[in-house]
Amino acid sequence: MNPNPTYDVTCVIPRWGRTFQNIMTRFAEISDNREEILEVIKIVSQGKKEATPDSVLARQNLKNYASPYIALAPDRKRTSRPYRIGFLGMDITIAGVKLRLEGDEPHNGSSLIKLDEVDFTIVGLDELLAMNQHYLTHPEKVSKWGLYNYNIATDTDLRIAGSANLTSFNATAGKEIVDFVGFFLITNRDLQNETEYTYSKIIKKKLPVYVKGRYEGLVHKLLPGINTISTENVEDAVLESNSGSGIEIIQSGSTIRSKGLKVCGPPLFLSESLYVADYHRYLANEKFQQLLEILNPLGYFDQERIIHYVEWFQALEKNLGTAWFGKPDPAEIFCSLSEMENGLRPYRLKTRRWTPSDEYKVAEATILVKESLAQITSLYKT
Repeated sequence: MNPNPTYDVTCVIPRWGRTFQNIMTRFAEISDNREEILEVIKIVSQGKKEATPDSVLARQNLKNYASPYIALAPDRKRTSRPYRIGFLGMDITIAGVKLRLEGDEPHNGSSLIKLDEVDFTIVGLDELLAMNQHYLTHPEKVSKWGLYNYNIATDTDLRIAGSANLTSFNATAGKEIVDFVGFFLITNRDLQNETEYTYSKIIKKKLPVYVKGRYEGLVHKLLPGINTISTENVEDAVLESNSGSGIEIIQSGSTIRSKGLKVCGPPLFLSESLYVADYHRYLANEKFQQLLEILNPLGYFDQERIIHYVEWFQALEKNLGTAWFGKPDPAEIFCSLSEMENGLRPYRLKTRRWTPSDEYKVAEATILVKESLAQITSLYKT
């Protein structure tokens, strides 16, 4: 056994799923290991079709592939908890930087950063908040990832470096769109005679709301007093209930529309794939700094991200049509004046602790934010 590491930087990614496919596709584009990575993507995609609760059969399926970069793992998000072929790990090289990739559960990436066992990970804000709310001064205020670093109160090096800017094909838009998602209120109620259907109304009437179990704690932080019911499939639970409601992550809206459900108002929070890093390791490792510069995390108010956000909103709006009840203005979802005051302002990788300052160039940052909101309005109208 060689005690010396053969890598410069470590990264944990999901062992399967949309984010796995998108980030591996990105790595294939910029690394020296393109063909190996593409082959792994192909095998893991096929592995979904071969998933089975029979461990013996699953083992036989695994033996059909010669790749050393895959392994079996239980898919705990499925009711039958099938064994599935997923990504194990591999070493790749990007512009001379040796990167160790390791597959794991999505929420484990940020946990491993807390344990000082990995340099960075790719994770959505939903998983990050579900596992790491306790680090935040005011978790109830963090509905956008641009507020996360600013609200960190306890001693931790976990920081959001920025958006991973990962894309996938959106049939409504007819092109690749960044993997934005919203955590929306959905219902099967007849809303024709209602002027509004909001969280405050639901909480006041103590109406039950279906939520996936891993998000219950997060929902209660953001919506104190809400009456939640844990379920594995929010959409089906809402469908089967009498005038029921739920809170569910929505990307394209196709499933919601096909089931005849309605989306109500703005999302509880926005999410997308993020680069989440150990800030102390970043400062101490020049190779890590070099790699993040190549990956180029987008800031919350970067122009490219704003364009992608408007594209996502327009595609969702078009796909949902009249099924989006109380549809908000896109700028309203993106940022509000109170959120600017609470720290939702631009920062860069060169900014100390990747956190906007309350003393340095605050006025300039506020002007930039307002210009960004004006740009969203302009792009949306064109």
